[in-house]
Amino acid sequence: MLRQQNAETIHRLIEQGVLLLRAYHAEYESDPAGSEAEFRRGDITGWRNTLRTLYHGGAEEIVDRVVTRTGLPFPTGEVRTTVACA
Repeated sequence: MLRQQNAETIHRLIEQGVLLLRAYHAEYESDPAGSEAEFRRGDITGWRNTLRTLYHGGAEEIVDRVVTRTGLPFPTGEVRTTVACA
């Protein structure tokens, strides 16, 4: 799937994922329950959802490349929030 895509675009998406994942882990190490860690988790979730929308099955190939580059895992679980839904 990704072979058909522009190599520069894929490279930029990987770089963006690397930055987002490193930022999340830095905040999580500082304060795992803090709002900044949750904010960064939300950034990663949005990035990943956008990849899935654009690249479908190929999205996980990009995610795998980010994990390989950083050696860091992606956060799991739901984004925690104190906002109540009506």
